[in-house]
Amino acid sequence: MHARQIPVKWSRVTRLLILYTLTNLAVETQDLLLPGSMDNSARSTWAFLQPSVGQNAFGQEPAAKEKQSNTATEPPVTEPPVTEPQVKEESVEGNVTKVIDGDSIKVRTSEGMEYEVQLEGTDAPELKQPFGKESAEALQKMLGTSKVKVTWQKKDNFERPLAQVYVEDKHINSEMIRTGNAWHFKRYNQSKKLADLEIEAKKEKLGLWGTDNPQAPWDYRKENRAPDKPDR
Repeated sequence: MHARQIPVKWSRVTRLLILYTLTNLAVETQDLLLPGSMDNSARSTWAFLQPSVGQNAFGQEPAAKEKQSNTATEPPVTEPPVTEPQVKEESVEGNVTKVIDGDSIKVRTSEGMEYEVQLEGTDAPELKQPFGKESAEALQKMLGTSKVKVTWQKKDNFERPLAQVYVEDKHINSEMIRTGNAWHFKRYNQSKKLADLEIEAKKEKLGLWGTDNPQAPWDYRKENRAPDKPDR
């Protein structure tokens, strides 16, 4: 007679130990399939203990394994810095050969080069306007017979330097506005210094500001259909 086979019953502790061993084995091989031989109770215990990939049964990352990114990290793209183009400043020294009006002169250098220069940031009355001749005379007096220094970075549409004019340390552009002999030409110049000088001249009623209803030269040119700054 054959001996009757009695089914083996695993204790709960034994079953947990087996499950713990199988769990670690599944993690190492990343095989998360449940053994088909387990009964429902074992399956429930397995599901409770099963960790995410890369962790052991207690939710700890294995010390011997390192995480690796599947995506290669590319170095950031950096744009080259934008640099403003350098504007070359030109400069000459010479004698004033003619005062055309209150904001333009002719200068001749020692080499014989002659420049017709516009005083940048200023706009004086035209000669046919009220106070036009007075403005030109005031400029002539400021310049005198001394040598002048003329510096510029750009020219007008007639290729005349839009310049800063100096007699020694005196800035003639500023002086013409400060004494009320020219307007601050705000359309092309936003200097706060020149704007403040014009405000002070108005308050003191200096020069053209002491006349009745002074007309801005750009309005005069518009009414008379003259170029903004005609070539001379």
